[in-house]
Amino acid sequence: MKISAILCYPILCILILAVSLNAHGESPHPITIATLTIENDIIAGTDGGYTNGLAFAWAHAGFEDFDNLNIPKWMHFLSEDLYISTMANKRRAVSYQVAQLMQTSSDILVEELTEDEPPYVGLLIWKGTLYAFDDQIADRLSIALGVVGPASGAEQSQKFVHELVGNDEPMGWSHQIENELVFRIGAERYWNLLRMPITNDVEFDIIGNALVGVGNLKSDVGGGLGLRIGNNLAASFATASTLPGREVNPLAGMSGKAWYVFIHATGLYVANSISIEGNSIASSHSVTLKHQQAIGSFGFAINRGDWGFVMSVARGTDKYENQPEDIKFGSFSFSYRY
Repeated sequence: MKISAILCYPILCILILAVSLNAHGESPHPITIATLTIENDIIAGTDGGYTNGLAFAWAHAGFEDFDNLNIPKWMHFLSEDLYISTMANKRRAVSYQVAQLMQTSSDILVEELTEDEPPYVGLLIWKGTLYAFDDQIADRLSIALGVVGPASGAEQSQKFVHELVGNDEPMGWSHQIENELVFRIGAERYWNLLRMPITNDVEFDIIGNALVGVGNLKSDVGGGLGLRIGNNLAASFATASTLPGREVNPLAGMSGKAWYVFIHATGLYVANSISIEGNSIASSHSVTLKHQQAIGSFGFAINRGDWGFVMSVARGTDKYENQPEDIKFGSFSFSYRY
């Protein structure tokens, strides 16, 4: 069994946190949500490929407009004339995330390069997301900045944890891709297509989504459909997601007791992906990217007072030619409002 975890460089994480928080010292809307997300392929009963992801996110909400007090000045400067800031009659929120993710071969005990599988990849990344939403439409605009390669610290994280728990040492990290700065700018829109009661306390909704992203990390475009059954669905519509465990919930804790089960699927056209095709500015191992992809997830979410919890299992189609099996991984997400 393989167990992996995040050990972000403490100084780097503190610097990233400071950049994200420098706008909030005098803000009347302090940070209200903290979220910890753990992803691992072993949760879904597999062991290999996309191995592990661990992220810490924080968010705050409850304002009508973005300004220099509720988002960092540089984000406000870049976004103040964009649709995410100028659409009228919207509620707004912001979230930040620091994450480390890792991808290994299907057999971590093989020291030689596995030619027919993607390279080992470590990723350390920061992501900021702006939300503008009402009861029918929710928009998100995000920017992700990070680094792949040895500088991500993924090799040290995995080896440390394996040694700590007495697991086998992963042997293939000498074949990971080279250091490279990465970015992705992404836009998403979610539509409330239908919401109807089932009983006095239970309702269901159908949500459509569209997305586009550009960057050397990944460029893609897609659309999908989701179904949720539960209560108080309107309160969590703004953060509905193809992969709910990855989406911080700026509204968590604001709606009292709530729950829902969900299933969501999205089809994608992926133009480029550094985790499959390797470095874009250096020579590294790569395999042939499959451009047509799909990913789906199912699970449940519970919100009790200040606490929120999401558990999901995701499954994706092949990401590269001759992939031996589909991508599968599980996710746990814990949120606390304070």
